Amino acid sequence: MKLELLFAESFDTFKVFDKLNAQQASITTNNSPKSIWQILNHLIIWQDYQIKKLTNQETQEIQEIDSWSIEKGVVDQDLLDERILRFKEQIRNVKIQISKISTNQNNIEKNVKIVQDLSVHLSFHIGEIVLMMRQNGFYPMPHEMDIFLSTD
Repeated sequence: MKLELLFAESFDTFKVFDKLNAQQASITTNNSPKSIWQILNHLIIWQDYQIKKLTNQETQEIQEIDSWSIEKGVVDQDLLDERILRFKEQIRNVKIQISKISTNQNNIEKNVKIVQDLSVHLSFHIGEIVLMMRQNGFYPMPHEMDIFLSTD
């Protein structure tokens, strides 16, 4: 059984970080305590932690609160681009790790649970980002998504 088929498209980011600029990443919306910049950094920290668990590396437990940046805005586009690249490398790494999971492994349940947690967590935050971007006019509405997602 190929487990990567179970998680096909589970790590799709719907291009939320493509062409993202520092101004957009720094926006917060009404009643939203976090910016896209903070969510991106949170995802990177959390995914680093989970990838270490998935690859059986030594890691200290982290608390959710420890994974949030206090900076709401980013003023440097190069720094934003660097973090987006790091995030995308993590997603590629997760997909590679999924392809290595075998039903013959002793720890398959643990690894599948980690991948499931990564997928659900990512989905939640991508949804937040999509909503924030739409509320600010920077992301296509649902009826425009097919065209948006099909072009590079």
